[in-house]
Parts: sequence; C-alpha cells; structure tokens
Amino acid sequence: MIRYDCKTGQRGYAAGRAFVMRYSKAEEYFRGEPAVEAERLDRAVEEMNRKLAAGKEQGGSVDTALIDAEILILNGDEFIGEARRDILEENLSAPDAVDRAADKLCAMLENGTDYIKERSEDIRGLASGLNAQIMGNGPLLPAEPCILVTEELSPGELMMIGTDCIRGILTETGSPTSHVSVLAGNLGVPYLYGLEHILDKVRHSDYLILDSENGCILVNPPEETIREAEERQESDRKTREERKAQAASRTTRTSICANISRAEEADGLLDAGADGIGLFRSEFLFLDRNDAPSEEEQFEAYRHAAEAMKGRDTVIRTMDIGSDKKAAWLKMPDEINPALGLRGVRVSLGHRELFRTQLRALLRASAFGNIRIMIPMVASVWELEEAEKEIRAAAEELDARGERYRIPDLGVMIETPAAVMIAPDLAKKARFFSIGTNDLTQYTLAVDREARGMDAYFDPLHDAVLRMISLTVEAAHQNSIPAAVCGELAGNPQAVRRLIEAGVDELSVSASKLALARNEAADAEEMMEKENALKKSGGITSPADGFLVPMEEIPDPVFSGGVMGECVGILPADGKIYAPISGTVTVVAAARHAVSISGDGEDILIHAGLDTVKLNGEGFRLHVQEGSTVEQGQLIMEADLDLIRERGFNPMIIAVRLKPQNEI
Repeated sequence: MIRYDCKTGQRGYAAGRAFVMRYSKAEEYFRGEPAVEAERLDRAVEEMNRKLAAGKEQGGSVDTALIDAEILILNGDEFIGEARRDILEENLSAPDAVDRAADKLCAMLENGTDYIKERSEDIRGLASGLNAQIMGNGPLLPAEPCILVTEELSPGELMMIGTDCIRGILTETGSPTSHVSVLAGNLGVPYLYGLEHILDKVRHSDYLILDSENGCILVNPPEETIREAEERQESDRKTREERKAQAASRTTRTSICANISRAEEADGLLDAGADGIGLFRSEFLFLDRNDAPSEEEQFEAYRHAAEAMKGRDTVIRTMDIGSDKKAAWLKMPDEINPALGLRGVRVSLGHRELFRTQLRALLRASAFGNIRIMIPMVASVWELEEAEKEIRAAAEELDARGERYRIPDLGVMIETPAAVMIAPDLAKKARFFSIGTNDLTQYTLAVDREARGMDAYFDPLHDAVLRMISLTVEAAHQNSIPAAVCGELAGNPQAVRRLIEAGVDELSVSASKLALARNEAADAEEMMEKENALKKSGGITSPADGFLVPMEEIPDPVFSGGVMGECVGILPADGKIYAPISGTVTVVAAARHAVSISGDGEDILIHAGLDTVKLNGEGFRLHVQEGSTVEQGQLIMEADLDLIRERGFNPMIIAVRLKPQNEI
C-alpha cells in the first residue's frame, strides 16, 4: 500500500478502482495546410459543442450554468479565435495553436485574483479535450463505478463522461474553487487534487481510497482495508439517503431557502424542499459576455425565478461585480486589492444608468412574484439611501412608460464589520438583513478568502465572527425585521446550531445542501426545546452528550414521577459521563452504575441506565471514589453502552436533583 498526500477540493470518502483518463498522443501528427488545420479545428469545436450540449441534458441546473460558461470560452475570440489566427497566419498545427491560445488566455488570467487565476485549470482541461478531438484519440469512457483519475479535467469533460459511474475524482492540477470542484460538490462527489506526476503514480485499475479528512489517497491497500473502505462507503451512502428522506417530512421554524446563480436553477426548488430563494446572485447575468444584459433579458430572468417560487420569497441581490467577479465589458480600474475596492453597491452607484436598468427589470418582475431586493457590500447608511433614491427614480421611469410594476421590500446584505456596527441604523430603513458570512469572515479576520495557504486563518466559526452575527440578529429583531444567513456557514453542520441559537430566522444554502440544512436545523430546534424543558424542570446541567428527555417522558415511574426529585434523561451519544456540578462524591453505588455528588447546597444523582443495578458493575468504569473532589465537566464514569443494550437494558442516563434525605 502506498499513501500520497493530496489537497481537498470537495470533502468526502470514496473507494474503488481507478479509471485513468489519459489522452495518448498520436505518434505522428501529420500537419496539413493552414486551411486543412483550420477545418480540423472547426470540426473539433463543433464536436465539443455537441458533446457539451449533450452533457447539459443530463446535468442539473447548476451544472448547466457551468457548461454554459465552458461553451462561452470554447467559442470565444480570446481562445478559438486566437487559435484560428495562429493557424492561418503563423502556419501552426491545430493542436499547437490550441495549446498556444490556452497559454495566452491563462497568462492573461494571471493578472487577476486567485479566483480568476484558478479559471486556468478549467481552460487547460478544455484545451486537452479539444486536442483529443482534433487528433481523434479521445479517452474511453468508464462502464462501472470508479475513481476518475486524470491530469486535467474541465466541467464539460466531466459531464460528457457522465457522472453515474464516478465515485470520486483525483487530478494533478486543480483548486477548491475551480468549476470542476464546484460541479463535484453539486454532485456530492469527493474531489482531491495536487498529486504531481499522477500518471506515474496511479495506474488503470489500481484500487484507490480517497480520504479528504486526512488529505490523502491510498493506492492498492490490503484486502482488510478495502473491505472496511467499501463498508464505510456504503454506510455513508445509506446515511445520506436516509437523511435526505428524513428531511422531506420535517418542518422547521427556521426557513430553509436556496442560493442560485441562474434563473433556471429555480425550477424544481420547491419540490427539493426549499422554502424560497434566499439569494439570487444576479451578477452572473453580467459575467462571461461581451456587453451588459438588457433590461428585457434581466426582466425575463427575474420573472422566471419569481414565478417558479409560486409566491414564496425570492431575494435577488443587485449586481455584486468586482473583486473576484469581473465583467470584461465594464471598464474598471486595476486595483492592488480588489476585495477592498470597487465592488457591490459601490459599482452600482458608480454606474447609475446600469443600476437603474437592473432596478427597472426588478420592479417589473416583482409584479409576477414575491421578489425582494438586496443591496450588497453596504458599509454606510447613505449607500442604502442612495439605492432607495434609484429605486424611486426607476419607478418614475416605469410610470412614464405605463409599465406594470411593484416596489419590493429592500434589504441589506451584511458583509462588513462596518455594517454590523451600524446595523441598528440600517434596520430602521431596511425590511430584512441577510448575512454573507464568506465576506464577513474575511473582513473581520483580515484574511483574503481566495488566498492560498490561509486556510488555518479563515475560520467562519471564530468567536469574533459569531459575535458579529449575534449583534446583527439582535439589531434586526429589535427593529422587527428578520435576519438570514446566506453564506457558506449556513450549510455547515457545525454552525447551524450556533446560528439558530443566535436567533437567525433563515438559512439559505446551495440546492444540494437543502436536506442537510433542514435536518441540522430540525435537530437543533428539537434539542433547544428539550433544553428549555430541562430548564423548566430545575435547570440540571447535562452530565453527558446526547438528546435530552424531559422528566415526564422517562420510561421509569420512579424517575418520571419525581419520587426521588426533579430529573432529566439523556439518550447518550457515547458512554462518557461527566460531573454536572462541582463538589464532593458522597456515594458510589456498589454496582458502580450510579454516583451522587454534593455541592453548592444540592445533591445530584447520576444514574447510568435503567435497572442496570442488575449488571452488578459489569460494563461500568469509575474514575472517582467516595470522598473525591470533582469539578463540573470532569469525567467521572464510563459506561459500555453496547453491553448495556445487549443485556436488554435501556442505556438512558438520568440526572436527579435529590430531595432532602434521599439515598440511592
């Protein structure tokens, strides 16, 4: 077995045989006259367009958007136009011309941000696929489930291959923000990259284990490891399916909405479990094109999304151009740090006619659904006031034209510490807040979220970020408006509970994470309800991790009836039991299944399992003895939950505030 360290594009665990997709170079490529080479290029482009279109048919709406971007690159003058000129004017072969055009385009991107630079991975993958078509030696396609292994990969190639057989993806070049990575995430496929000389290290049909948790792959592990990997992979798959089915039947007080980048992505969202659209990134209408979208084009897109929501909220963010999202046709100054320059509302207020066109389209589309307008990158009250003026001006223009329209609610995207600090003032003018945790984290922690090598410093769960969120929610609720979270944190299982505890009213996530977010939110809300019930029953601190059960639901009349005193049950997540208070251990049961602690004027009994006195100590390990002094949270006992269950006993842990004079 060989282990290689890799970088993680999309998290997950996968195991299977390697399918090495390599483009074998023809031993001889007979270059023709320029006209012949140009014709070969054109035929290859036509074939690639055909295959990309076929890929769109099997892809979801998000996948379609990525393939559309690839089609634009494939047919753009900066790529194919440049290659054709090199063939006709410099007598290059078609493959050489494609490689040179790709090099030139990638060199242009090197002047951009890290996000822009990483588009080079998509372009090089596209060039490899195109040259395979030119030379007539494209790769064979996998027929059974596999780990796809290749030097470079583009989204179009991935969709042309088909995704039904792909358990995981491993590439030599790549990045976490490449379109292949985004597509892998949408498909729920783990993706690792960064393995140099990949085709020398991994061979066709090698058995691979992709382990994103440890950032590595294992090549040809022993049979026992393979068996364990297959079992884990199948267990993970079943768990995902079960959780997805579970989400369909659960309701939550917290709204679970979807983030989209294209109008077509709204189709089917309600069936997928979305309560609405929490973020429509309208700027993607402005990118990957040679000019600005017309008012009519924008109107049709916004109306499409609103009608698909059938009266549910459709929050559309005005164009957030700038930083890592450049519109080539919009002349903007070169900036040393674009993240701190012209972007979001600053661009809109600097190009008012462009902004007015978008607002007219939004107001018109609002007549067909419940659209809400959200302004990005607000850092001052005057910016919101200027946006309001532009909305009124757009309405006056529509009145003059006799157009049907509605003025939607206006909201603010909270992405800067400045917006958090003035949130009470913004809340007096806005109808809702939505917290963009990606940018809020980078500006709060002074860490460029696109910079490589800064992962250890970019922490959305940093106390400072969480306090910023709490302050925002507090300001919103004090002014009777809702607060949502639409950044990546909303789909982070580790964060959902903390966001709901902070009072967030809505979580907006990518469509692929709707089920996950709903389950996490439902679990968090149920836990908080039980904890509230616990507080009402005396406020005993839980001695173990797990789900809390109110006293009246404990399946033992001695405890549920309060015979010994107020109590609470815990369905334990593991067998570790901790001291609920600081004090002195006064009693240890002979059967080692129960401990009593006295401190702060009260006596607490911790009883592990129901009727477990009959085990006579088997399955219990004590870390304290009578007379021991303990601190709250200190490990005092471990119980073998599997043994307790096997012997037919309930492993529920009971914490009882003992009545005076009571004994175990």
